[in-house]
Amino acid sequence: DYRKVFRKHLKEKYLKKGVDKCYHHGKHIESRLLVVKEHCISEKPPCGIPQQNNFIEMEHIFDPDEEGSSLSQTVVLQGCAGIGKTAVVHKFMFDWAAGMVTPGRFDYLIYVNCREISRFANLSAADLITNTFQDIDGPILDVILVYPEKLLFILDGFPELQYPVGDQEEDLSANPLERKPVETLLCSFVRKKLFPESSLLITARPTTMKKLHSLLKQATQAEILWFTDAEKRAYFLSQFSGANAAMRVFYGLRENEGLDIMSSLPIISWMICSVLQSQGDGDRTLMRSLQTMTDVYLFYFSKCLKTLTGISVWKGQSCLWGLCSLAAEGLQNQQVLFEISDLRRHGIGVYDTNCTFLNHFLKKVEGGVSVYTFLHFSFQEFLTAVFYALKNDSSWMFFDQVGKTWQEIFQQYGKGFSSLTIQFLFGLLHKGKGKSVETTFGRKVSPGLREELLKWTEKEIKDKSSRLQIEPVDLFHCLYEIQEEEYAKRIIDDLGSIILLQPTYTKMDILAMSFCVKSSHSHLSVSLKCQHLLGFEEEDQASAFMPPTLTLNQPFQLRNLPVSPLHLLCQALRNPYCKVKDLK
Repeated sequence: DYRKVFRKHLKEKYLKKGVDKCYHHGKHIESRLLVVKEHCISEKPPCGIPQQNNFIEMEHIFDPDEEGSSLSQTVVLQGCAGIGKTAVVHKFMFDWAAGMVTPGRFDYLIYVNCREISRFANLSAADLITNTFQDIDGPILDVILVYPEKLLFILDGFPELQYPVGDQEEDLSANPLERKPVETLLCSFVRKKLFPESSLLITARPTTMKKLHSLLKQATQAEILWFTDAEKRAYFLSQFSGANAAMRVFYGLRENEGLDIMSSLPIISWMICSVLQSQGDGDRTLMRSLQTMTDVYLFYFSKCLKTLTGISVWKGQSCLWGLCSLAAEGLQNQQVLFEISDLRRHGIGVYDTNCTFLNHFLKKVEGGVSVYTFLHFSFQEFLTAVFYALKNDSSWMFFDQVGKTWQEIFQQYGKGFSSLTIQFLFGLLHKGKGKSVETTFGRKVSPGLREELLKWTEKEIKDKSSRLQIEPVDLFHCLYEIQEEEYAKRIIDDLGSIILLQPTYTKMDILAMSFCVKSSHSHLSVSLKCQHLLGFEEEDQASAFMPPTLTLNQPFQLRNLPVSPLHLLCQALRNPYCKVKDLK
C-alpha cells in the first residue's frame, strides 16, 4: 500500500531531521487562521479586532461543512514575509503523516517549493509528483493518478506573476505530462485545468494576492496570525537557557513600541533571540534603539560579524559582500538554490561554506550535493538591497549578471513600493545608518543614491498614471523605513488624499501609516476601510474603536476612550503639525 509507505516515509523524514528544524519555530505559531470572507470589501465592513467566529484551526481547514461538502478545494494562506507560512505548511504535513489531521481525506501530499522550481525553464505536473516520490521505489505515478480527488498539492511561496493572467489563458494545460514554463504550470493548477478534482493549499504574500485572486475559483482565503504576547513569551523562553535572560529581553521589547510590534513576526523574534543568546546587556540596550525592519536585519548581520572566530573581520566582510552579489544575481534570475560554482564566482570558497559564520545566513539543501540556499528568503532580499546601496567600482564586474541600477530591480518585479527589497533599500539610505552599514559590510553607501531615490519617488507620486498603481500602505512602509519626517511630509503632501482599501491591515501597517500621517502638514484626506486589524489581542468589542468621520470643524476628542487598535494613528493625529482634513 503506497499510501502507508508514503506516510511512513514522510513522518520518518521529519523525525530524522528534527521536527523543529523542518518547521523552524512552527510549534510556537498560532494554529488558528483568520478567514477572509471576500477579497473585496463589503460596503459596511466590521473593521476592528477579529471575533471568535472569524477563525478556523489549520487542522480543520479542509474539513467538510455541516452539509457534508468540503469547506473548499482550494485554500490560500496569506501573510507577510517572516510570518511563518512555510512553517505552518510543514507542521500541517507532519501532523498529516502522523494521522492527526484530515484523516481519510488525502492519500498523498505533493509539496512544491515555488521559488526552488523557478530555476527550471519548463516542468510538468508529473515532474513535480515524481520528485516528491523520488526516494520511494515503484510505479508511483500510475498509482497516484488513479484517484486525483485524494491528492493535495501544496504550492508554497506562490510567485508574483510576471505576466497578465489573461495573456496566459490559452497556454494553460490539462495534460499532467506536458512540460510548460513554471509560471504557466502553476497557473494551470490554480485555474483547475490540471487535476480539477484535487485540492490545493497555496501560500502567498499579500503582494501576490491581487493577481492570484483573479485565478482562484471558490477559494478559502485565510491569514496566518502574528505572535500573540503569550506565544512570543513562550518562544523567547524556549530560545534562552535561563528564564531570567529570556524575560529580560522579552520585557526589554516593551520599551520600544516599534520593535515590540515587529517582534510579533516570528522571523524577527528568531533573529533577536539568535544574536542575544550569547550577547551582553549592552546589546540589549542597543536593541531598544531599533525602529525599523532594516534596523533589525542590519543588527542581526552586524552582531553575527562580531561573533567571528577563526577568521578576520576583513574576511567576514568579504564573505558578506560575496553573499550580497550572490543574492542580487539570484533575485534577478529568480534563483534561490546555489551550487558551489555560484558561490565561488562571487568570492565565497569551499572553505567558507564550512565556516560557522556562514551558517548564520546559508543552509545546505536537503538531498542536494553541495547546494545552498539562504536561511530565509527575506535574507536574500535584504542582501540584494545592500548590494544596490553599496555598489562601487569594484562591484561593476557583476553588473552583466545583476543589473546596473536599482531602478532595474524596481521595474523588473512590477511590485513597485511593495517589493521588500525596495523597502530595505529605503531603510539602508537613512542618514544615520551609514556608519553601521560600512562597519558591517566594509563599503560605504553609494554617494548620491539617497537623493536619486528620493527624487525618483517624488516623480512617481506626481505622475498620475504611476500613482494609480501604488498601494498607499506599501509607500508608507518605504517612508517609515527611511525615518525622515521632512521627506515623508513632501511625499504625503503630494498625495492629497489616501484611500486604504484591503481586507486586512496589520499592526505594522498602522505603525507605518501613523508615521506618515503625522508628517503631513497639508489638508490631507484619509479613508481606511477593511475587514480586520491584525496583530492585536482580542478584546471586548467596545475597545475595537473605529473613529467616526472627522473634519476640521469637528475636533477629535481622544480623552476617556478605551484603548484602541488605532491608538498609534490617534497619537499621530494629536501632533500639532498634523493637518488631516478628513478621517473616515
